Amino acid sequence: MKRLTVVAALAAALCWVVAAPVGARPNAAAAEAPGTWCGGTLWKLMTLSDPTRWTVYPTPIRTTIPAIANLTAPRRIVASRTTAFQQQVWALTAVVERYRIQSNGEIALELYDVPSSMYMNAYMPNPQCLAKASHRSQILAARTAFTRDCGVPTPAWTTLGATVRLQGVGFWNPVKTTLGALGNGAELRPVTFFEPLQGCGRFG
Repeated sequence: MKRLTVVAALAAALCWVVAAPVGARPNAAAAEAPGTWCGGTLWKLMTLSDPTRWTVYPTPIRTTIPAIANLTAPRRIVASRTTAFQQQVWALTAVVERYRIQSNGEIALELYDVPSSMYMNAYMPNPQCLAKASHRSQILAARTAFTRDCGVPTPAWTTLGATVRLQGVGFWNPVKTTLGALGNGAELRPVTFFEPLQGCGRFG
């Protein structure tokens, strides 16, 4: 009888795990745990932890979303910095239309350019994936500034509409079907500076 009770309990627990939604928010410890959070073919580029990270020129160049949209993506995206876009920190002013935390612990920002009505994505890495990152302190400070002034993200998209200044390293994403993605796959990833101008907390 006792054995049957244990089996029933295990079965119930298994059913709960299977039924749990894929997008369910992980607890605080899990959300920043290393391992599967810090992996994938391009994750070192995404976190400025790749062997060629020292080739990134740190002085930001002012640009716009339309200007980035006009760049030509490489024919083949590999785990190294093969274009000038990937070897530069870019600075722009845009509206953060909405944001969320992704399953790998990144904060995703959907950016919007008012004059052109164009969208683009930018990302703030999971802090636990930055052990070998260049400009780690700036990346962490940017994420801290965002969560402090604009809100702690959840897995669901949160509408924001805040005008901000931000800087980030150029990144080519082979996936161009995500919400807010540019047609050429260009992104700022990781974000290395974030400053609200209007619409976030005390800046509203």
